[in-house]
Amino acid sequence: MTLLASFNHPVADAQRAFRRILKAMSEPGVMVSLPLQQGWGALSPAATALLLTLVDQESPVWLDAQIDNEQLRNNLRFHTGAPITSQQDAPFALSHATAQPDPTQFAAGDNMSPEKSTTLIIEVPSLNGGLTLRLSGPGLRETRAIAPQLPESVLEYLRTRPHPFPQGVDLIFTCGEAMMAVPRTTVVEVC
Repeated sequence: MTLLASFNHPVADAQRAFRRILKAMSEPGVMVSLPLQQGWGALSPAATALLLTLVDQESPVWLDAQIDNEQLRNNLRFHTGAPITSQQDAPFALSHATAQPDPTQFAAGDNMSPEKSTTLIIEVPSLNGGLTLRLSGPGLRETRAIAPQLPESVLEYLRTRPHPFPQGVDLIFTCGEAMMAVPRTTVVEVC
């Protein structure tokens, strides 16, 4: 069993990461960096910091086949205690852009319990250089343009948004030490 590094100062670093994640979720499209020097194996430092900060023994995680391996499972188990679960039952899901994750396959909550939806973390090749998306809605005074390199399945989900608010999947994109979020409240126009 190979255990990899966690935060240097677990409490303070997790608090710092949580504040940055909260900033990204409350200000859609804002790029923030997360305080971690290296990721677990092929996982980016940002995705690793997200897992260390958000998941625990009461918040299971779904892993796509391209990311799932014994090393990641061992580190998740040791550092967070988070169990691995099925796609429909996952409050958190981790995928790689090349796996073409389909957000419609995850829990979207319902009108009475929208909090039972999935937060989908997607490792992308870059947070720049992709198709331009125009964001508007809560947390944005004016529209914001972003261009992460997203898989077609995610772009299709953003175009159609099949779940009426307050239902939906919250999206977090990670690359290296950076992340940005597009929560379900955000109106996205694909340019």
